[in-house]
Amino acid sequence: MTQGSSMGVYRTAEVCPNGHVTTDSADAYPEHREKFCSKCGEATMTQCQNCATSIRGDYHVDGVFGFGGEYAPPAYCHNCGRAFPWTERKVDAATDLVEISGKLSSEELAQFRADLSEMTKESPRLLVASTRFKQTMAKVGSAVAGGVRDIVVDVLSEAAKKAIWG
Repeated sequence: MTQGSSMGVYRTAEVCPNGHVTTDSADAYPEHREKFCSKCGEATMTQCQNCATSIRGDYHVDGVFGFGGEYAPPAYCHNCGRAFPWTERKVDAATDLVEISGKLSSEELAQFRADLSEMTKESPRLLVASTRFKQTMAKVGSAVAGGVRDIVVDVLSEAAKKAIWG
């Protein structure tokens, strides 16, 4: 088990670089582990590739049955602050989709990437980034905007989701 308090502990999650969760309790239930993701075939991981800290999974408290909902992997490592591969890949894919639309200059595309990265965090720049994001989505059209939403919804901060989609 990974770090926790006297109240409970974080289990170790196993996730592929595309963000598919194979288990949120790899340490407690090794039989649920997959060497390769059954959804995309990529090798799974249980540690940050930068600092080797376990990926936080389910928060477990002995004797308490949880109703926490579906587990979503964190966007960033809690130990070193680096974005996990699934966060980077989703920002890259969304930026590629917007680029394919051909409606943004290279400067606007770079700003879009920076704004999208900012929106994966809880930060003071969130309102500025989400306002520009909405303007960009209007510029690229509903088909591209819908695709971008589908790609990034899992890695955006809760505040960003509220700022963009209410």
